Amino acid sequence: MMGLRRELAAERLAREAAERRCAELEAKVEDLTKRLDKLLRGQNATQELLQKHIRKLEKDVADRDRKIEKQNKSLTWFRKKVYGSTTEKEGSRSAKRQKSKRGVNKRGQKPGSAGHGRTDRSSIPVGDVIPLEQDCKCEHCGKSYKKLDASEESSLFEYVEGLYQDIYERSKYVSQCDCNGKRIVMAEPPPKLYPRTSIGNSLWVRLIVQKFLQGVPTNRTLKELSLLGFSLAQGTVTGGFKIIDDLLEPLYEEIANHCRACDIWNADETMWRVFDGTRIKWWLWMVASKDAVTYILDETRSGDVPSDFFAGCSGTLMTDRFSAYKGLCEEIQKAWCWVHVRRDFLKIAQGVPALKAWANAWLKRIAELFTLNHERFQLWEGRQNHGKRWIELTQKLEKHLKKMEKTWHKQLKLGGSDEQLTALNSLRRHWNGLTLFLHDPRIPLHNNRAERLLRNAVILRKNSYGSGSAWSGNFAAKIFSIFQTWLINGLDPQKMLQAYFEECSKTPGRAPPKIQSFLPWKMNEAQKLAFALPKSYSRPG
Repeated sequence: MMGLRRELAAERLAREAAERRCAELEAKVEDLTKRLDKLLRGQNATQELLQKHIRKLEKDVADRDRKIEKQNKSLTWFRKKVYGSTTEKEGSRSAKRQKSKRGVNKRGQKPGSAGHGRTDRSSIPVGDVIPLEQDCKCEHCGKSYKKLDASEESSLFEYVEGLYQDIYERSKYVSQCDCNGKRIVMAEPPPKLYPRTSIGNSLWVRLIVQKFLQGVPTNRTLKELSLLGFSLAQGTVTGGFKIIDDLLEPLYEEIANHCRACDIWNADETMWRVFDGTRIKWWLWMVASKDAVTYILDETRSGDVPSDFFAGCSGTLMTDRFSAYKGLCEEIQKAWCWVHVRRDFLKIAQGVPALKAWANAWLKRIAELFTLNHERFQLWEGRQNHGKRWIELTQKLEKHLKKMEKTWHKQLKLGGSDEQLTALNSLRRHWNGLTLFLHDPRIPLHNNRAERLLRNAVILRKNSYGSGSAWSGNFAAKIFSIFQTWLINGLDPQKMLQAYFEECSKTPGRAPPKIQSFLPWKMNEAQKLAFALPKSYSRPG
């Protein structure tokens, strides 16, 4: 009995020990399970973090590739612009060389052509007529030749730069009566631009023309005068320019008002440095109508400048796609430049090889548009804007534009690369302004006229770096406005400015009361003929 009890007790102890062991094992298993779960969660978190990092790296790589492609495109265009040919005409250099070898499209006068003959220079005044004689004798007997009455003229054109001074002897008079006692009176001084100046009007014209028409900085002109023995201080010239600035104000205002009163304009702007104050980079704006050009200097490139100028105006403005012009009132229709549109596709053709064929197709469409419009414009210019040919060309233009519109609509729906979508969306946004020329033949397809009218200012900016102060920059804008207005109307700015200064000299230091004879649209034909530009001088714009 005792043995059985001992066996049961031992069995119970063994069972309890086994239970304790199982409980310990279960606790260890549970602990291991928790640790394993924690480890797995950590691995999942690590894996998810790694996946996020991988996705971020993939996105960075894709962004980097896009940036590299964009930079390569910009670099290709930059190299083309700096080191390549400046022309935007289609065709490779090799093709041009082959054409040149075959004698096709070779520049210059063609062999066997009639030519233009000798240039007529009969208007140049004749200086001295110098007889040339020679002792002619027979080479065999030594007998002298007899001189004939006939002779042959040989012209030689010379240039003489002259600087002289006129001395005016002002007579003195003494009274012969006793009314006011003995008085001595001197003759009036010679006409001059403003009192107490010894610089004549012609020299002032020379200084202004050299700088603002020829693009020669004033200090170079002063050095040129010093070679002739004439010393003139820069301060004297600056002081005189300040007075001339006030004298030209009425003329500038009349030109600006006449320009505003028109209904079709070209506009553009360029950078102009003013070394006065904190802001150096200013902007020179240009607005040109058919017969007047106005330049405006402003510190900013904001839309306030064109908005202030065109306030109360209505018409059509041809310009580039700069945002400052888009904020103009609805009375101003915006006609956009097709050359800038063409440049978008040209950059793609030259910078993205994969899209070259696509871009070239658009370049051909734009070239055909220019060709059709040029033929139509020639009819309009020759006052033949009626008849069968005019209707045919207008219908061709309409058909070509509709075809272009359908093409960019279709390509936008299909999608494409960033470069394609950027060019096509720009075309879509500006389409209404790009097609205004269809209803008004006076509207050109491009804004080249504005860029040509800015060229003179750009040359001066490169040569003299701009202006030293705000007043001198505004003075430059006035001179540009007056000179370019005279030039596009076929008037000689030197003669016109000389005549204007002579009119100012009648009341020294003050602008003349009547300036109608210096405004091209108020001049009569006799005045225009007297101040006409020489035929050899090409008009700008």
